[in-house]
Amino acid sequence: MANTPSAPPSPSPVFPRWPLIRRPWAAYAAALALTALAFGLRWETDAFFANSNRLVCFTIAATVSAFLFGCGPGIASTFIGIAAAVYFFVPPRNSFHIANVHLGVGVAAAAVQSLIICLCAGFLHRALRLRATAEQETRALYEAESRAHEAAAEMNRTKDYFLAILSHELRGPLSAIQYCVADRLSDPAVPLDLRESFALIERSVRMQSRLISDLLDLTRLTRGKLEIDLRPLNLHLLLVEAVRTCRPPSEANQAPIPSLHLHASHTWVQGDHDRLLQVFWNILRNAGKFTARDGSIDVETYEPTPGRIAVRIRDTGIGLTPEAMERIFQPFEQAAQSDMDKKQGGLGLGLAIARGIMELHDGTLTGESEGPGRGTAFIVELPTVNPATPPASSRHSDVSRPASSGATRVTAEVT
Repeated sequence: MANTPSAPPSPSPVFPRWPLIRRPWAAYAAALALTALAFGLRWETDAFFANSNRLVCFTIAATVSAFLFGCGPGIASTFIGIAAAVYFFVPPRNSFHIANVHLGVGVAAAAVQSLIICLCAGFLHRALRLRATAEQETRALYEAESRAHEAAAEMNRTKDYFLAILSHELRGPLSAIQYCVADRLSDPAVPLDLRESFALIERSVRMQSRLISDLLDLTRLTRGKLEIDLRPLNLHLLLVEAVRTCRPPSEANQAPIPSLHLHASHTWVQGDHDRLLQVFWNILRNAGKFTARDGSIDVETYEPTPGRIAVRIRDTGIGLTPEAMERIFQPFEQAAQSDMDKKQGGLGLGLAIARGIMELHDGTLTGESEGPGRGTAFIVELPTVNPATPPASSRHSDVSRPASSGATRVTAEVT
């Protein structure tokens, strides 16, 4: 089950928005107004400038027009300004005639310079328009992404709620069936053939109850509701209890008995007894499912680094491919290699839930295999503590925990 996706970051605000004037005729009118303003300014300061800087006011007006309104209005402003400057301010005045060649070359050079500046300002205006268009498209995509994110989050909440309600509703009838079957099995008057049928029903009910527990743990983990009670405990004693109480499933009653090789010297950890037992039961039960009777299951403890203890559970069973090892820690994934193997599995939640439980203990759960037919090993690693360490406060799962666990975690099953 995937975690709720995080909301995309909000795009930065766009200011100013380009183009400032969207109607072409309005843009040309604004450019003409700026040119007229430049003409008025040059006319009023004619006594100061005399015959120098004839085009400077018109160049500024054309540049501003190109930058604000586009290349077209800027070029129009440039040519109108040049014509006005030549007619009114280039000797002889009030005529388009230029007094001499030297003066004509100067006016032409100033006109070319003004045109180049105007074109550069126009290209800058175009770049800003393209940026504004791209940012508007980005904003539209962001809003669509936000709506999709909200819809996905709502669907995820609905799914979790449905699984939780379904699991609780199924548990009631199964508990009643289990109680009635246990009552019948305790009655010595029940015939042998009926007793075998009742035993089959009891095993099936137990399996269904375990699957429902997996679903409940899955929803608790993904919603941040799974709680563990951390207390100092001896991991070696816990492993002995797990091996002693874990029974292979009825379909695999020829599984080998696990062998214990307890070598670690610092064995105390801060953990939840029942949840850690659940993790080891899952791994041992799966090892028993896929290991032949003449194979072996070894449980070994060692200290990989100071302050850490590791438990390696290695079997000589069917083994896993690298691709299968990548996905078995994801919810609803199984690494079954054949139809017979698939019949052994459940919902594919065991390892995902087990890894989530280990994360709540500040530990890790990893797997390794040399390939199909060469067995599988799972390594549980936990920090060690002093036996006198006081119990820690309860801890809840959190949907924002490391993504390495996929999004689920709970009891039995490997492959």
